[in-house]
Amino acid sequence: MRHYAAERLAQRADSCPRDAGVTHRDYYLAVAEAAAAHLTGPDQGSWLDRLDADQANLRRAGEHAVADPRGTALVLRLGVALYRYWIARSRQQQGLELLMPAIGRADAGADPVLFAAALVTAAHTACWVDIGAARQLAEQAVQVTRELDDDRLLSRALAALCTACYFAGEPENGRPFGQESVERARRLGDDVLLAESLAHYFLAIDPVLSLELVGEAIACTQRSGDHLYNCLLHNNACLHALTTGNIPVARAHLEALKQASQQIGWESAEVPANLGLALRAEGDLDGARSMFEASLRISRQKGDARGMAYGFLYLTCVTGDLGDWDRAALLHGSVQAFQDRTGLPWDDFDARCWQDSLARVRARLGDERLERAYAQGTALSLEQALDLALTVPAARRTPAGSPAGPLSAREWEIMALLAGGASNAKIAQTLFVTPNTVRTHLDRIRDKTGARNRAELTRYALQAGIEPVVPSA
Repeated sequence: MRHYAAERLAQRADSCPRDAGVTHRDYYLAVAEAAAAHLTGPDQGSWLDRLDADQANLRRAGEHAVADPRGTALVLRLGVALYRYWIARSRQQQGLELLMPAIGRADAGADPVLFAAALVTAAHTACWVDIGAARQLAEQAVQVTRELDDDRLLSRALAALCTACYFAGEPENGRPFGQESVERARRLGDDVLLAESLAHYFLAIDPVLSLELVGEAIACTQRSGDHLYNCLLHNNACLHALTTGNIPVARAHLEALKQASQQIGWESAEVPANLGLALRAEGDLDGARSMFEASLRISRQKGDARGMAYGFLYLTCVTGDLGDWDRAALLHGSVQAFQDRTGLPWDDFDARCWQDSLARVRARLGDERLERAYAQGTALSLEQALDLALTVPAARRTPAGSPAGPLSAREWEIMALLAGGASNAKIAQTLFVTPNTVRTHLDRIRDKTGARNRAELTRYALQAGIEPVVPSA
């Protein structure tokens, strides 16, 4: 399917470059729209894999449509079709870059229903990337969908506005929109829509009061086979449990999240971040640091500003927990500078984490020493600050003379699981990554160690003193 258009056109002697581009664009738009019909049900995993295989072609089709002054509707259709793919693969920035120029065109509203759907899609997508834009888009989407009298689109627009208010630090302003979204979804009797509405609404309400809603939403996803929103619900429910200190419940949601994420290959920065918070609460600071590193690396790779913000914050906090006070003070300055640049507010839980950690650093170093390091941190560029956060302190590295010296913290974890008999799939499930990610790490480990197969890797791990870890069943 990936090279369909090129192969067909190669058979036509009279084809011109413009014909090839149009045919390629139209074909992959049809692919995206065919996939969209399956991205809410039990087959979404296989359809996401198909879109993965054609990701480059889909992007090229979008670029062709954007470049065509008459292609506005095509861009909007492609954006609406790919929304769930962008969420499942953490490509929200890519999605917003495709949609925003087209939404602003003079002819964007030629088809009012398509325009409304594109506004709703852009609003939800922007909640992960640009909160200011998300709120504006969501407010516009609510206005347009009310005028259309389209309950389905209006429910989704209200959910987007509820979420935008929550991430803007105003959950109380978002609650009425979330409540109306849920009420409209309930009247329609659609499990997929109701699960989406509930997922966004319970972000903005008291965690203690959200338990019943979470159960209802998860039941909806189980009936519909919607693994993506099952992942999002368990992930957010885990965070809610962590904010109330209920670690056993958080762990239960993480375990359910493992199972759901395997169905669709979902790799999100939020998952290792939440696991890191659970490990930190349990006192496993090295394990927490490893998870926060993984979260920050994922969000940095995807260009996810919100993910980078909390991953950076959590790494800074655990640096202080580990007693590296000067480094923690410097990182706190960098975290503040990053927040100032992005304008992303902390939610109540993250604000408490930040304040508690900073108070502990201040108590240890004193005002003058803290302020000096803090100022140095604010002067760092973003790349310098992220590199510093992700650099394992010398005191915590594997001794250079040991056989495992070349291995990173993540490679060490993979080797421990491999030595414990875990398959690639089981390692991926345990570490909340995809099997492809595990294979990539194993390739690098083989390059570093010279081991050629699993038996030699296991022998290397044991000789290096890596204690085997047998994952839970």
